[in-house]
Amino acid sequence: MYKGWSLVQGVNTGVNWCQVQVLYTSEDAEMMDPGADCDIGQAALECRGVTVSYAKLKVLDNLNLTLPQGQIYGLLGPSGCGKTTFLRCALGRLNISKGNITILGKRPAFPGHQVPGRMVGYMPQELALYNEFTIQDTFWFFGRIHGLSSNDIESRLSFLVNFLDLPEKKKLIKHLSGGQKRRVSLGAALLQEPQLLLLDEPTVGVDPVLRARIWQHLLDVVKDRKVSVIITTHYIEEASQAHVVGLMRNGKLLAEAPPDYLIRFHNVATLENVFLKLCKSSDQSSAQVSATAWHSTQSPRGDSEEETSPLLPQPVVPKLPVSCRQWVKSLVPKWRNIMALIIKTFTRIRRMPGFLAFQFLLPVLQISLICLCIGHTPEKLPVAVVNNDTGRPSLSQTFLLQFDNETIVQVNVNQLEAIQGIKDGKYWAALGFGTNFTQDLLLRATEKVVDERIIDGGSVHVWLDMT
Repeated sequence: MYKGWSLVQGVNTGVNWCQVQVLYTSEDAEMMDPGADCDIGQAALECRGVTVSYAKLKVLDNLNLTLPQGQIYGLLGPSGCGKTTFLRCALGRLNISKGNITILGKRPAFPGHQVPGRMVGYMPQELALYNEFTIQDTFWFFGRIHGLSSNDIESRLSFLVNFLDLPEKKKLIKHLSGGQKRRVSLGAALLQEPQLLLLDEPTVGVDPVLRARIWQHLLDVVKDRKVSVIITTHYIEEASQAHVVGLMRNGKLLAEAPPDYLIRFHNVATLENVFLKLCKSSDQSSAQVSATAWHSTQSPRGDSEEETSPLLPQPVVPKLPVSCRQWVKSLVPKWRNIMALIIKTFTRIRRMPGFLAFQFLLPVLQISLICLCIGHTPEKLPVAVVNNDTGRPSLSQTFLLQFDNETIVQVNVNQLEAIQGIKDGKYWAALGFGTNFTQDLLLRATEKVVDERIIDGGSVHVWLDMT
């Protein structure tokens, strides 16, 4: 007899799922064991107690998930259940409200950890390609970002174009069909041969023959290079090809185990019936549905022995030391990334002549319209100056020296000539200073209380052409 952990129905509640210890024979163990390579002690990705909330809406609700090293994990669930949100959290592109995620031994975005980066290949559900790029440009761009050599990029480009049945590599992305674009996106994720693949519904809209080839390739890289893969899908027959399947609904993991084991344990014919059974049970239950992980068979023990360790350990945030050098290096942009972005920008501009013309011609057109309709900066505007100030030194003269002579031409006249010149259109304006302007202005600045005569004498009088 062997001991193991499984997901069974609670005896008392009839609907609540709980973790219990079960006994099974060696024959059962052989059926439930997905293979000798399945060593869940070496986890490529661990997710413990992860919660993601938007206001009162919980997209992920206390999610616990384990991806064994060198295995394909099929995350199965309907649209909107939180699969894409989980992948973005695992990639470090979305902050979690609570819990802990570790990828390849460290949390995402840890300084010096290439996640996101070369260690992980991510294919998003939505297309994230530059329409102005060719297939070749796309692979070269991501190859430069990941630091691949020219020979490696060309080698992988030739293989992926042939493997994914892509058209001519010189063809622009915008001229490809939707399915071809998704295959290019998948190729970009496979380009650097990462240790971990996060694929968000990669086979949607793909020919069945090509879908089988993609799955066979994933199985090969998992077997040969111990690559770990998480692939999300809502196709149940596709998920049954994975080593481990996680059934997800409403942000919760209903079950996590090899497909054959789930089918055998629930005594149903297909994985679809397992999912249906779990969904009905979770709908009927008022308690929270918790996910449990499948553990491989352990060495034989006595039946009287008790298992005391929990199936899912409590979330523990790993405290890994960060050297100052690693921290600084993570902040400094890499030269290869800068060059890749420069080449990307010039390539896009070269392929978008209309956009290039718009960028350069629109400012010219705007400036021309402003000059034609409003006019340019005014120059040589005649302004009459009536300066009767007798103070020494003269503050009025100091004030007049501050004007820009390129814009205003000062003409000294008396008050009558100034007013008449404004009426005749000879001057744009007139400035007037009283006889005691300097003394009255000083009194206004130094005295707390002054009369109206001092205020008027220390003011600059302005007459404008209001016609």
